[in-house]
Amino acid sequence: MKKTIIAAVALLCLCGTAVAQRHIEFRWHGLYCVGDASIAFNVNRSVSDASGIGDTVLGFMPSFSAGYQFRKEAAVGLGFSYLADSKGAFTQMPIFVELRSHFMRSQWTPYTVLQIGYSLPLGKSSEPPSTKIEEGGLYFGLEAGARYAFSRSVAVGLHAGYKLLYSNKVQRTDALGNPILSESVALSMINLGVSFYLSGD
Repeated sequence: MKKTIIAAVALLCLCGTAVAQRHIEFRWHGLYCVGDASIAFNVNRSVSDASGIGDTVLGFMPSFSAGYQFRKEAAVGLGFSYLADSKGAFTQMPIFVELRSHFMRSQWTPYTVLQIGYSLPLGKSSEPPSTKIEEGGLYFGLEAGARYAFSRSVAVGLHAGYKLLYSNKVQRTDALGNPILSESVALSMINLGVSFYLSGD
């Protein structure tokens, strides 16, 4: 019986050592960069009585950011994103400042991201009736997710979030291409995506 207990204790110690050796702590201090691939779709539908055109935006929204992580709870960076909706009406590039917070130093950690900036217009609908963003506006983003570290400097994350893109002036035309309406438009969007992290000293 005594030998069995000793053998069991030795086995537990070996297992504990193996688990400890596999533990990875993602580097939480220094420079970082994040590449993000998201699908975004708007949850509001703005319909003008004058034109009857609805803003139904669903598009691919990649982004890239880089900055410095002071501690696990606080990282500050700069970044840009790109929204290409399926109709081309709301193609634009938000440029933003971001604050990232990671809540643990383990291999798995939950995190949040806050982004604030300005969205630049890039395109318009190709055929009438058309929509064109003539002036950009406020950009706001908030995300929450979980990150998994493969090594000290490489990790991947999954997230869900909310984005607000406000355009100060949107010009719409009728089926003949004549301007019929100029208005401000706010897009409230939900996004789902995956992120890839690199960190270094």
